[in-house]
Amino acid sequence: MNKNQISLIKDFIGSNDESMLINQVNDEIAIFYLGVLKYYANNKDIKISNNTLFEDVLNEQDLFGTKTIQTFNIANAKKIDVTLNAQSKKVVFTDYKNYKRLSSKLNSINGYQFEKDVVFFIKNELDINNDELLDYCKHNPALLFSETSKFLINSNQYSSDRSLIEDKNHILDIRKLIFEIKRNNINVQMLYQNIKKEAEYKKLSFLTY
Repeated sequence: MNKNQISLIKDFIGSNDESMLINQVNDEIAIFYLGVLKYYANNKDIKISNNTLFEDVLNEQDLFGTKTIQTFNIANAKKIDVTLNAQSKKVVFTDYKNYKRLSSKLNSINGYQFEKDVVFFIKNELDINNDELLDYCKHNPALLFSETSKFLINSNQYSSDRSLIEDKNHILDIRKLIFEIKRNNINVQMLYQNIKKEAEYKKLSFLTY
């Protein structure tokens, strides 16, 4: 029996394997899988580094011995091959065409199966069984970690509250922008401002309950 994809990610984080490929499908699903990577990496004191300038960073040396997993978003087949051949631990987010070409050779995650992964992660890793939460996260995978945090803070009064969907979508838009800023190495000040803005909206959301 094949392992589920969440277990593959968890095992990859702690293994000596150097490469993982993720068919991201879209930005929302990519944010979900990046969150899962960070969750397991944090548990092992491993840093997740978001990069796109692969020529400059693949051979980067950490003078303090910090364990790092580099992540890349690449659609160009030649650049993917160069990246995967580098001697460093990395995760490449890419499109389905490249995923199909390489999935049999690498640790690979198919983003089209994200709903199963959302359910498995929430039930088996976070030990949460709430149908409303599961349904909400399946429809909003990028918001899984903020939504499950809200549930864990006040599970007895949890409600996804569809009336707050506009605020949730605003948080999602901010999170997508943060993802793009990290992925493209844009202005650090802009990154800080958007992280701060996301925290403010999440705080307002919690006050509703």
